[in-house]
Amino acid sequence: MKKPFATAYDAIKKLLKSIFGGKKDETAEEGAEGTEAQAAEEASEGGEGSEETQEAVEEKEPTPEEKSKVLENVLHNIAEEEGIKEEKVSKGELDEQKKYEQEVKKRAQRAAKREAEDKKKEAAEAAAEKSGNVKTVVDPVTGDEVPLGALPKEASYLKKYMRIPTTSDDIAVAINSIIKHPEMPKNIVILGRNGFGTVKVGEDFARSFYELGLVKSDKIAKTKAKQLNKMSLDSLTKLKGGCLIIENAGLVSFNKLVEVIKDSGPENNDYVVILTGEIDSLANFFEDNADIVDSFIYLIDIHKIKERGMMHLARGYVKERGYKADKSVYDKMKNSLKSMEEGNIDRFIGFIDEVIGRCDKREASDGDVKKEIMPGDV
Repeated sequence: MKKPFATAYDAIKKLLKSIFGGKKDETAEEGAEGTEAQAAEEASEGGEGSEETQEAVEEKEPTPEEKSKVLENVLHNIAEEEGIKEEKVSKGELDEQKKYEQEVKKRAQRAAKREAEDKKKEAAEAAAEKSGNVKTVVDPVTGDEVPLGALPKEASYLKKYMRIPTTSDDIAVAINSIIKHPEMPKNIVILGRNGFGTVKVGEDFARSFYELGLVKSDKIAKTKAKQLNKMSLDSLTKLKGGCLIIENAGLVSFNKLVEVIKDSGPENNDYVVILTGEIDSLANFFEDNADIVDSFIYLIDIHKIKERGMMHLARGYVKERGYKADKSVYDKMKNSLKSMEEGNIDRFIGFIDEVIGRCDKREASDGDVKKEIMPGDV
């Protein structure tokens, strides 16, 4: 591939050679100087008496004005060609910019719609709580309004999310609806925000499904979408009756997901598919692939979790693991959140696991196992 402007340089070089002559391996300037010297030498060798030769040489030699004009025309033509190239690049960049702006607009519209729905939902929740009436929700399968219902005690791994606004309702609705409609697909979509890690939430659903008897196996397989796109599903025969978690699911190909859905059917390997990923990427994926929407009835919206929700999650997780901690421990955990992406559940739970590990090591060395996390462990 030629370097930028190489074409223009070659054209100028060729022009000068055609005007002045010269050797093939000389540069444009050297060619010009060499040709002029050669013409002068040939004229001299011809002698004063060789008028025809001298006149021919003089006739072939263009004036400086002619040289300048020819060179100017070529440069103009090259500039026009380069201009056309730049126009094509600009048009391509313009298309990309337009596409980007449309995506930004679409995401902003979705965000505004979600915010309006959340406000409406929060207002309804506040009114219901004030009135003392039973809270009702829409059953995702039938579309009927039904009482929200409590989270079954067997779904203990999901209990730590139940103090997170909006998310808690989505979880209770999904679990209760799956229990009520066992013949329907149990697949789950967990909607996060860019930078979130929500695979741990998927694992908690998988474990709860097993505890509730909604799946036959406690096996859990995890894979990233790009990895899944390249792999054969033969390896998933070992997953029979368990759960498959797909990370960054907005990047999975339509054909591969169709293949997975077919493979996960009760007549085949009978496993549950749990998609996790960024909310807008997944929204785009389902908009573009409406044929598979019916296979994913249950949506868990966890993209709005803030610091307060993360601390509810921390307290619930510490309790779930069978440990105790006081306010000073949770205050230090809250400070640690500042070094993480807000709402990155995977990273935060991993951090708490490390804290618990340090607690275990300290208590083992002391010979007194109380399972009580101290500020020094954080």
